[in-house]
Amino acid sequence: RRKYEEKYENRRLRFKQAMGAIRAYEYEISRALLDVLIETPGVTLYGLKDERRLEARVPTYSFTVKGWHPRLLAEYLARANIFVWDGNYYAQAVTERLGLEESGGMVRVGPAHYNTVEEVLKFAEALRNAAASIR
Repeated sequence: RRKYEEKYENRRLRFKQAMGAIRAYEYEISRALLDVLIETPGVTLYGLKDERRLEARVPTYSFTVKGWHPRLLAEYLARANIFVWDGNYYAQAVTERLGLEESGGMVRVGPAHYNTVEEVLKFAEALRNAAASIR
């Protein structure tokens, strides 16, 4: 039995079990996404990159791709049905400190429990095509 199973019962226990299952699945998606971002040439990833520390973060990543303005990359990915954000996400002080505010900020991708590893692979293909088109 898991530690929380001794503390909770009935509906509360099922809720805790469901949240644990979601977290485990998001960990799998996060790891797949991290691999894609680290392995794609030209990508600069911001934030925690250590796969041993994935439990310390949500599966949302901010990055830039050499040669791409974040808005244009977001539009490129949207044409491939990959939906991401661009800009500073109301964290202007962060993008200023990183020296990215004047160049459009970053791209942010954030899968959740309703996304699939197959969708991460689709994102990988589109991102790699974008990065390769600049070289």
